[in-house]
Amino acid sequence: MFINTSKTKIFIRKLNESEDIPYFFLHGFTGTANSWENTIKKLNKYSYVIDMPGHRKSLFKDIHSEYSINDWCYELYILLNELEINKINLCGYSMGGRMAIAFANKFPDKVNSLILESTSLGLNESEVRSERFYNDKQLAENLREDLTSFMNEWENNILFKNQKIRNKTGWEEQNKNRLLHDKNQLAHALEVFSPSNMLYYDKAFQDFDFPIHVINGSEDDKYIKIGAEMMRLNPNVKQYIIKESGHNTHLENLDLFIDVLNNDIYE
Repeated sequence: MFINTSKTKIFIRKLNESEDIPYFFLHGFTGTANSWENTIKKLNKYSYVIDMPGHRKSLFKDIHSEYSINDWCYELYILLNELEINKINLCGYSMGGRMAIAFANKFPDKVNSLILESTSLGLNESEVRSERFYNDKQLAENLREDLTSFMNEWENNILFKNQKIRNKTGWEEQNKNRLLHDKNQLAHALEVFSPSNMLYYDKAFQDFDFPIHVINGSEDDKYIKIGAEMMRLNPNVKQYIIKESGHNTHLENLDLFIDVLNNDIYE
């Protein structure tokens, strides 16, 4: 189904409806709702997936008008109210994890639990923030020029180096879906959802009073350290290290990713 807001048209899918509190899955940059297909099939729980704005079927109505992370948070809140959903288990991967943190900061009463896969609290230094802003601006320009070349470069990111070896079918499906994006929509999403446009949520994160499950791949040293910092900031955090996986644990080691969700969200 599609839900229209003043600034976006959002694609959303509902699966395995039940009386449970639903999962709500947010994909990473260049992903789609389909990125979670195998996860939801194996989890077999009441779930929703969306295409994030600028990705696949979810569109910015005007890519030249201003759009912010706050707009995204309010749109998700409106969407949940339209669907008459009071609480969600909010699961976000990478960029989607940052969006999940931003939403939880704005609307904590909507969050039953927070599942953060390979994500961060934002950027805490002005110089780093400035550098990331200009880097993402350049990446967006590259994307507008040639989607295929951009995706070829993106797939060679060190964070994703063993995905093809561990899950060739999933890797191929992921790459096929990436080439279905509208390059101008996706470039706008890259700029809008850049960490340079986010707050650094360390203080807000300390006040989250719901269960927080931080999931990292055993080969993703940078994000393991970030996860450990999250655990230091908030006693409600449990960190899980998924063996034989890098940045995208639900692609590289799905069984262990599902174990974390089954054993802890519903214990």
